[in-house]
Amino acid sequence: MAKTDYFIYEKDPQKRIARLTFNRPEQMNFIKWEDMQALNPLLREIEKDDDVKVLIVKGAGECFGAGADLTGLGTTTVHFSRDPKAPRPTVRERLFEEKDCFSDYTDKLSQSYLFHFAKATIAQVHGYCYGFHFGFAQSCDITIASEDALFTHPAFRYITGEQPLGVWLQEMGSKKYMEMVLTGRPFDAWEMEKMGCVNKVVPRERLDDEVNEMAEVIAKKPIELLVVEKHLVDCLKAMKNDLAAPNLVAALAHCAATHMKAEPGDFLVLKEVSQKGEKGAIDVRESRYPPKYRLSYKGRAAKE
Repeated sequence: MAKTDYFIYEKDPQKRIARLTFNRPEQMNFIKWEDMQALNPLLREIEKDDDVKVLIVKGAGECFGAGADLTGLGTTTVHFSRDPKAPRPTVRERLFEEKDCFSDYTDKLSQSYLFHFAKATIAQVHGYCYGFHFGFAQSCDITIASEDALFTHPAFRYITGEQPLGVWLQEMGSKKYMEMVLTGRPFDAWEMEKMGCVNKVVPRERLDDEVNEMAEVIAKKPIELLVVEKHLVDCLKAMKNDLAAPNLVAALAHCAATHMKAEPGDFLVLKEVSQKGEKGAIDVRESRYPPKYRLSYKGRAAKE
C-alpha cells in the first residue's frame, strides 16, 4: 500500500468492506497535489484486492473535504510563477501546460480513475464537500450525505472548473449546473438528492449506520458479478459522456481564465493568496457575496 499521511485505509476482510478516510481534519481535509498523485496507487491496490467488494470514502473531523490546498495553486500544477515581474506566458505556452496538466489529471488522479474502478464505491459525505472532494463524491457510485452537507466548486468563482466538467453537467442537468457555475453557491444535500446526485440524505448521527447498511447489502453480491456489472455501467456512462473531450475543454477554459484582463475590484486568487495567505484570500472571497451565497457555515449564518 502506498505511503501517505493524508489517507487512512482500513478493511474488514470478513465483511469485504474497506474504508478510505481523508485525514487532515485540522485543515478541513484540504488536499495537496502530492496527495492527489498518491491516491491512484492506493485505489489500484484496493481494486485488485479480493478481500474488498465495497470501498467507503469519508472525511475525518467536521467535513468530507473542502477542496485543494490553495498554497500550491498554479505553482505545482501548471507551473505558474508567483513573481509579479515574471514575463507573462503566451497563450500557446499556457495551453500546452494546461493540456499536459489535464492529461496527467486523467492518467493519474482519482476522479478519473473512479469512472472505471472495479469495486463499488460509496461517498459518505458530511459538512463541506467542495472542489476536489466534490468531484470525488460525484465520481463515486453512491453518495449518502448528512443533512448539513454542502456541495460546490469554489474555483467557479475565480478560474472556472476542471475535468470532469461533462460528467457534472450530465449528472446535475444543464440548468442547475449553470446556476452553480455562475453563482458558485453551495447546494445543500436536499437539492443534490432532488437532482439525483445524492442517493440518500440522513441526520448526521445516522450517517455511519446508513452507509454501513448499504455497504453490507452490496457486499452480498458475488464479486465476479459485481465487477462485470460495474464495468458494464461504467462503459455506458463513458459512451454517453465522452470522457476524453472534457480534458481539452477544461484546458481551453483554464487557459482563457488565466489570461483574463482584470477590472478594478475583481477577485484575483493568486494575488490574494500571495499577499494575504490562504485564509486571508478565503476571507476576502467570502466577503464579496451575500450570506446565503457564502461557502462557510459562519459566513452563511451572518446577517445581511
